[in-house]
Amino acid sequence: MEKNVRIFQHTDRILNRTFDKEITDILEEHIREHKKVSLHLNESPVEVRTFENKVIGLKTDKKEYAANLIIVATGIKPNTEFLKDTGIELFKNGAIIIDRFGRTNIPNVYSAGDCATVYHSVLEKNVYIALATTANKLGRLIGENLAGANKKFMGTLGSAGIKVLEFEAGRTGITEQEAKDNNINYKTVFVEGKDHTAYYPDREDVYIKLIYNADTKILLGAQVAGKRGAALRADSLAVAIQNKMTVQELANMDFLYAPPFSTTWDIMNVAANVAK
Repeated sequence: MEKNVRIFQHTDRILNRTFDKEITDILEEHIREHKKVSLHLNESPVEVRTFENKVIGLKTDKKEYAANLIIVATGIKPNTEFLKDTGIELFKNGAIIIDRFGRTNIPNVYSAGDCATVYHSVLEKNVYIALATTANKLGRLIGENLAGANKKFMGTLGSAGIKVLEFEAGRTGITEQEAKDNNINYKTVFVEGKDHTAYYPDREDVYIKLIYNADTKILLGAQVAGKRGAALRADSLAVAIQNKMTVQELANMDFLYAPPFSTTWDIMNVAANVAK
């Protein structure tokens, strides 16, 4: 499109609630490599400038910029104000509190999706994570329960991915910050490696961070960044977290190997071996 793009983030790093600093540093560096994309951290938009009902610029708390298109992405908030006086219990952000069967505190009233909380498998409590995957799973579960089943939701890990220009990143489980916030005795490792063997062409860097329980060595969270399918490693790591695998078990997990796809010791094995 041959457009010059500016990204404004009012905090000191992007995606700061989803990924830890090691991963966001990599993504930010990649953004800065592109001449037509400018990243502005710690800078907040305060006013959209218009002329004759058309956008002409943006004013921030630091400067003014010319613009002909502005996209606002400020997060998600449950639209539940209409439930304020109904007796339905609401989460701190207004989300409808449900149990693992999809039930609210009022008999025969169920809820699911971006308006409701969800049970977190690692934290073992209700959280608010707005994801289409979780919404679909809970919607199906509630439908079956309304038809007479008695199914219990296994929980979410907040597994998610993002594409940032040529880079991609995936996360699952909890971040280091979430471990701190929940007073978990944890350790972390951060490892850089390659996505496949040296004698196969066009290999790329891949990065992984593991968060694990310092006492039990059980894997609690993982984040991956790189190119060409790097984020999909988060799927394997999600299975490991859901099944409470230790880093010792992950270190010897039999992951697929062929020269175009990975190294003989995949980056997941390598990181887990470091964690041991």
